[in-house]
Amino acid sequence: MAKPLAIHTLHILTVFALTVTATAARTSEVRTAPVGFWTPSRPPRASYRIDCTLTMAKDIALQGKETIHFVNTTSQPMQALAVTWFKEGRQTLTVVANGEPVALPKSPGSYPQDFALTKPINPGQAVTLEIEFNVSVPAPPEMPEKLPLDDWYPRLWWDGGSHDDYEVKLDVPEEYAVATSGRLDPKNEVYCLEKAPSFGIWLGRKCEVLESRAGEVSIRCLYKPDDKKCAQLLIDTAVDVINFYRERFGFYPYPALAIVPGADEPMGGYPLATSIIVIHGMGRMKDKPEAHWRWITAHEIGHQYWGRYVLEKDDPGWLWIGLGIYADREYCRARNLSDESHRQLLARYIEGVRKGLDTTVSRSQEEKSQIKFDFNNVVIHGKGFAIISALDCTLGKPVFERICKRCLSEFVGRGMGLREFQTVCEQESGQDLGWFFSQWVNSNKCLSYELGPQKSEKKENAYATEVQVRCLGTLKMPVPVAASFEDGTSQQIFTNRLHDVDTIRFESHAPLKQVRLDPEGALAMAASPLAPAGKQLSQLIDDLPWVGAGEKALEVFKKAKEGGFSDADGWFKLGLTLYDGKYYREGLEAFGKVQAMAKDDTLLTFVATVWQGHLFDLLGQRDKAVECYKKALEMPEVPDMRHDQYNMRINREWVQKRLAEPFRRE
Repeated sequence: MAKPLAIHTLHILTVFALTVTATAARTSEVRTAPVGFWTPSRPPRASYRIDCTLTMAKDIALQGKETIHFVNTTSQPMQALAVTWFKEGRQTLTVVANGEPVALPKSPGSYPQDFALTKPINPGQAVTLEIEFNVSVPAPPEMPEKLPLDDWYPRLWWDGGSHDDYEVKLDVPEEYAVATSGRLDPKNEVYCLEKAPSFGIWLGRKCEVLESRAGEVSIRCLYKPDDKKCAQLLIDTAVDVINFYRERFGFYPYPALAIVPGADEPMGGYPLATSIIVIHGMGRMKDKPEAHWRWITAHEIGHQYWGRYVLEKDDPGWLWIGLGIYADREYCRARNLSDESHRQLLARYIEGVRKGLDTTVSRSQEEKSQIKFDFNNVVIHGKGFAIISALDCTLGKPVFERICKRCLSEFVGRGMGLREFQTVCEQESGQDLGWFFSQWVNSNKCLSYELGPQKSEKKENAYATEVQVRCLGTLKMPVPVAASFEDGTSQQIFTNRLHDVDTIRFESHAPLKQVRLDPEGALAMAASPLAPAGKQLSQLIDDLPWVGAGEKALEVFKKAKEGGFSDADGWFKLGLTLYDGKYYREGLEAFGKVQAMAKDDTLLTFVATVWQGHLFDLLGQRDKAVECYKKALEMPEVPDMRHDQYNMRINREWVQKRLAEPFRRE
């Protein structure tokens, strides 16, 4: 999962000298090298050997040596290479290529930086980069408890991800326990890793370590001494998850897994680097049920397949997010764990649909810069998972499992985007799936079906059941309808995606007991989707200025009433703009709708109740105003909301003051 909390990671930046030697190889024909830096469609797989030392005194310093070796596996010569690292701390940069220094800015500018070799690297020739690095940043007043390092070493840059091999030797302060992306080779005292997009390090001060194995995969969990119970659950779950995924996909991609603690709040986790997953809130295990800890472990391990082994090509990265969530859902289903986390993800997307948000996935950079809602949670995570779940439901589990296995086989170490994924799906299913992806990915259409009239009649020794299914939304696809019968049998039939109203027919030996739409809850369906008119109203309300809307607010209010507008947030803004324009009776009605629609939203319910008191005061109905203020103070929680346009802060103190003196407009 993408990081739910901004984690400030210290990126160790490198100062290094490069010496490049090219091994000559004979070729029958050599093409002319392109001018300047160019990106191979399949970057060469490099091997990194790193020997580094981390010290912590007045400065946090990292120094060492690195060797990068690769063969030009492309069909064209290379003469320009690029390196990348983060600009931070005290650093200089010196590059020597084939014995000749390369001129670089004395004060490093933007990264990555490219440099030219004196001679091109022809196809089939090998290149070795010898690197020395040394970088330091001022140490904080106290030694850091945790030090996550993901992009700490100099790397070749190919304008995209690639897989490389690593051998890393570390020397760190004794008081820190170490987790890395690789598995320790005790004979040579190096951490080894193959076919990975990165090599990460995590250091934890005064941490203890639990160790286990899932077949040949070594698993380590670093934890604070008081958090051992949670750490034991996590590492036991990791063993079970890796074994499950190995059965499902036929393999596990990496030889090791490290589980490390994150933030204090138990809000999820994220993959720090290859084979290192961060789990938040290990010290507050009791705040979440056991199912949460097992789910988040499965979720983060799933991203070692999707996002690390197979790289994401498109932006936004909904595809690897959706496939990762799908993987952990299958684990949760197999282990009879709660599906609460997955239902919440779908519900978050559906709520965005209800609010009239544009949930189109495929966006240009310009379009993304204009998005003003939580696109990451509503679309990338919520809708991303909804798309994969709907595709699995449409194609069937056996076909979708073949698709996953093939993608894991064909896209090792390279990017897989929608185009490549759709091609595999169509080839494995034998179907043209343009209708599916065009609706789900390239449009704002929403899915909504409902059951209509049902009838069941006995005919001789059998029963005939007819069920009507109506399409209410704008997205059309086959939807499963399941019927269960009194003899314990059940049947499932899919609707015809071309029909707005479809009649499903079942034949059984026993009377009908129940009919269910989408029995497994695989589809993100809005029970009553916002009508096109409602979406237009939502946009009209968003466009209203908070101050000075005047008659425009009244005009939109009338349209909202006529159109049965049902979004509480929209009505709340209407209420404020109507108050601003002195349309007090209409504003009172708007806030009344907020109170009726937002019963589960404590903040909106509280503030809408207070605003009704304000408007009753302005209308000279003091008794009703006092009644509203008292009702607001009786709520279990009294939130706090600011209206900066009026220099107003509504909280408990404000409401108590309103009981003593009426609200007056200044």
